[in-house]
Amino acid sequence: MYLKFILTGIVIILTIDIYYYRAIKESVKKLPSGVKKVLKISYWFFTLLSIAFMFFAASFFIDQTPPPKFARTYIMGVLLIVALSKLIGSIFLIIHDIIKSISWLIKKSFKPKKASNINSISRIEFLKKTALIASIIPFSTLMFGVLKSAFDYTIHKQKLKIPNLPTAFKGLKIVQISDIHTGSFISTEPLEKAIKLIKEQKPDVIFFTGDLVNDITEEVLPFIDTLKTITAPLGVFSILGNHDYGDYFYKKDDLQGKQHNYKLMKAVHKKLGWKLLLNENHIIEKDNERLAILGVENWGSELRFPKYGDIDKAKNGCFDSDVKLLLSHDPTHWDAHVLPNHPDIAATFSGHTHGMQFGVEIPGFKWSPSQYIYKNWAGLYEQKQQQLYVNRGLGFIGYPGRVGILPEITVIELA
Repeated sequence: MYLKFILTGIVIILTIDIYYYRAIKESVKKLPSGVKKVLKISYWFFTLLSIAFMFFAASFFIDQTPPPKFARTYIMGVLLIVALSKLIGSIFLIIHDIIKSISWLIKKSFKPKKASNINSISRIEFLKKTALIASIIPFSTLMFGVLKSAFDYTIHKQKLKIPNLPTAFKGLKIVQISDIHTGSFISTEPLEKAIKLIKEQKPDVIFFTGDLVNDITEEVLPFIDTLKTITAPLGVFSILGNHDYGDYFYKKDDLQGKQHNYKLMKAVHKKLGWKLLLNENHIIEKDNERLAILGVENWGSELRFPKYGDIDKAKNGCFDSDVKLLLSHDPTHWDAHVLPNHPDIAATFSGHTHGMQFGVEIPGFKWSPSQYIYKNWAGLYEQKQQQLYVNRGLGFIGYPGRVGILPEITVIELA
């Protein structure tokens, strides 16, 4: 499996780098030969480093040991940014080659005027030179997202009108956080900043909607003392996300490793003082009135995600008359099961998408590549008097930054 992953990665890297090198040669052709030689060596040296790092990173998964955190988070992140920037630049080279091929065919078939031919060639060559500029823009943007926006925590306030909400729970303040991904944090400082903001909201109750780690439970151990300071008068309720089961680290048949990860994850939630809901519920009672908090294990509609969530099981012990709030990590669960089968669930709280950590959000307009994968990817959605809130995530994974879609702390008031 890992060898196939490495070979695929090498082919992709070499294909992009060989193709993109044409833009580099075009841009430096007027420079002194010595400078060109240094740039050429540097370019291919970086390519070799990228390939070497792939072997280095994969070796940790083969040996079943966690990869070094800085390497996993930032070195891999920078390599990803560079590769993506080159890929975007290569698109302009592909357009250049297509236009040039068409021009060549036209020239062979017809005899266009000389002046017209010169103009068309100059435009084509300009397009080729544009490839480098087209790479610089995404590179600068994505690096800004790493250096400036990764920990730019943003408060999103939302009122939820819940049908038949008991009077005792009107005005109840919920803080929702999701997708912390502690495996991507190098120090506790950013988390301390986020927790300070959470405390300032003075929540009555806190929901954590999954993905505490990237790969294995051990990633969260250095952060337990920090995370256990997240508290609320009515409790902190949590669920598991797709990254919390160890499926991305342990081999498919390593049931012992996955069982160890699962047991340790449950123990960690207990140490944090969080009530982990594994297809179960907790009834909050106030002034002789009830509010049911349901939590399910991860359930995702795509084949690669585990389907452990069981809403029926989570309802055991609830009254039909209870107002039910559901914590379910993956928002696809809402469309697939909640809406068609559970009309008594008033509101669902999810995370998972991160808004792909990239997009545009301005008043009246919201866009992210995430919307081409997930129907419900960020914010509030309503249908048939049922509501879904998708948190944009507190942490990050893969790309170590945020552009446009900032890390979120949601403050929800029930009405």
